[in-house]
Amino acid sequence: MGPSEQARRLFFALGLSAEHKQHINHWLNRHVSLSKAPTQCRNWHLTLMFLGQVEHTQAQQLIKDAGDLVVPHFSLSLDEYDYWPHNGLFHLRPSSPDPGLLNLAGDLKALAKQQQIEDQHRRYRPHVTLARNLKRPPVVDSPITPLQLEIDHFTLYHSTRDDQGLVYLPLAEFACR
Repeated sequence: MGPSEQARRLFFALGLSAEHKQHINHWLNRHVSLSKAPTQCRNWHLTLMFLGQVEHTQAQQLIKDAGDLVVPHFSLSLDEYDYWPHNGLFHLRPSSPDPGLLNLAGDLKALAKQQQIEDQHRRYRPHVTLARNLKRPPVVDSPITPLQLEIDHFTLYHSTRDDQGLVYLPLAEFACR
């Protein structure tokens, strides 16, 4: 098996624009006190389905099948922040996820299951991770101004490392119609 055929750590997600990342970064720097550095803004995304280690042939089938999905455009508002103490995760989330988001996540879960890839999470909780492994909750002195996302595509990413640490490389992009 050649290097391009080895299993890779993959996930489907909604990427954030540079403008959205700048908005989040500005809020974090001015209104949030964290006990450690936030995740790199280049990696901010909203996960749709974490796949884990995926073999080349499975990935090719997932790309084909995801491309066949008919996904309507939808909107999403990231308007709340939260902290999960069990894993120290500080994140943004939609207070009311759009049905289009939930349907897309469900469709991707079904495609993964066809490839014998099981969802490792009990339920889908859409969020954008801003910091990990925090020992205590962040101090937030002002809520974020809601971010309105107009979703017209989703992406399959490869989670890997470079000289600056963790990086998420887009492998395939899928248009909403």
